Amino acid sequence: MSEQNAPPVDAMPEPPKAAWMGGIKKIADYCLGASTYIFYPIILLVIMIDIIGRNFFAFPLSWAVEGSGLCLIAAIFLAAPRVELDRNHILLDILYARYRRTTKLVCDLATRAFAALWMMGATVRSAVEVHTAYAMRESGSDFRYPFWPTRVVMTFAFLVLVLALLYIVYDSYKKLQTTTGGK
Repeated sequence: MSEQNAPPVDAMPEPPKAAWMGGIKKIADYCLGASTYIFYPIILLVIMIDIIGRNFFAFPLSWAVEGSGLCLIAAIFLAAPRVELDRNHILLDILYARYRRTTKLVCDLATRAFAALWMMGATVRSAVEVHTAYAMRESGSDFRYPFWPTRVVMTFAFLVLVLALLYIVYDSYKKLQTTTGGK
């Protein structure tokens, strides 16, 4: 079978996985569950209470925008590792679909490696900001809840995303070795 007619990268048999890779998938699943079943319902509840309060009692929640915004940030970043592991993110399919299998694997490896480096920097920066937010007692103008717990959630989500990206780098490298015969 020529490389041009090879099955897509995701349809190839999986190389053996390292033990840590299963743990990353479980953590990503828990993060997605928290995003789906905790943060999005909180957003829905806050917006619903704000709408009812505003329209029926002339008493809106002054902190609804800030509170739901913080929950949205947490929900998005907690879902990102699972989206990355499932490869459900946006790709330039017009170009990517035309690549050979090895080219796709090299692209996957390179882009995820650079993204992992960038996210490592974001994780470290976010971790520093947790302490800063706690020390300064940072909070919103109307939403008087401290921001540091949200920063902890973001830092954790960033760390899981780094691990998910490293998972894909490792996986792409193993598939690339299999494809090229270990050269």
